[in-house]
Amino acid sequence: MNRRQFLAAGLGAAGTVAAGRGLSGYVWPLLTREDVVPGEAPDMTLQPRAWPTSPDRLTFAAIGDNGSGGRQAMAVASRMADTYGVEPFGLVALLGDICYYGNLEDRFDDVFARPMAPLVDAGVGFELAIGNHDDALGHSEEGLAEIEAELRLLGTPALYYTTTHGPVDFFYLDSSAPGLFGSAASAQREWLDDALASSTNQWKIVALHHPPYSSGRHGSTPGAQALLEPIVARHHVDLVLAGHDHDYERTHPISGVTYVVSGGGCKTTPVRASSFTARSTSILHFLHVDVRDDRLAGRCIRADGQVADRFELRAREGR
Repeated sequence: MNRRQFLAAGLGAAGTVAAGRGLSGYVWPLLTREDVVPGEAPDMTLQPRAWPTSPDRLTFAAIGDNGSGGRQAMAVASRMADTYGVEPFGLVALLGDICYYGNLEDRFDDVFARPMAPLVDAGVGFELAIGNHDDALGHSEEGLAEIEAELRLLGTPALYYTTTHGPVDFFYLDSSAPGLFGSAASAQREWLDDALASSTNQWKIVALHHPPYSSGRHGSTPGAQALLEPIVARHHVDLVLAGHDHDYERTHPISGVTYVVSGGGCKTTPVRASSFTARSTSILHFLHVDVRDDRLAGRCIRADGQVADRFELRAREGR
């Protein structure tokens, strides 16, 4: 897609506002130069299935808010491919907003197929937590069509679901309204409560788009702490991954749970530090996580390859 075509995609998305789709779902945040300027997709061949495989080992990546298709998105995707070449990972957890400025059917090649091609060709799996730009923050007719396209194009089994990889159980949530925090959204929380109670694996990781704790532009999601935190704390979840705010932030453990915002997949917005913040910074990045037996080591890797944060968790006793 050349620059003129990319601008047309953005203007076309804005045009849908007049047709009643709503500004926030398609053109927020507003177009920036870095969104418009096309990036060069990573062009490399990676060794297929090179990641370590054993019952007590998992190496994975996580990225949120990567759906512009512009230069900055390509820079992060290229860094992911470069990192795979040195420290291979077999899974990418997508933390929502995988497509901006148009619908996924039209933009799939630009926002996913091209930037992630080296990883896809290497056999890496992708798992998705639904985001607000993916469904316009509500289950409208247009939003549901976007969700249906995502489920089909990415092979996602449901709006919320669980997967197991080695020593880790993942719990992917639909945090859009009314998916998780709305007044009539108790079904998903009941499902999560039951699924976590049934989990017997060593590690539990919850992935969603809207962060329960955030010091970024959007801030902590209203209702998330009251509705979600008691569930994940009660079941000894180790790590909660989210996107939505275009920054990186890691909390101190809260009731034993570490919360990480990783929304710097293609653009950045300011972030401050709160009383719960261990580390926060406004950078383009993705996460690389290595789980070995009773140890989880995470790194926030910038688009330029520098490591912005490191953290380590130990598996908790007495689950």
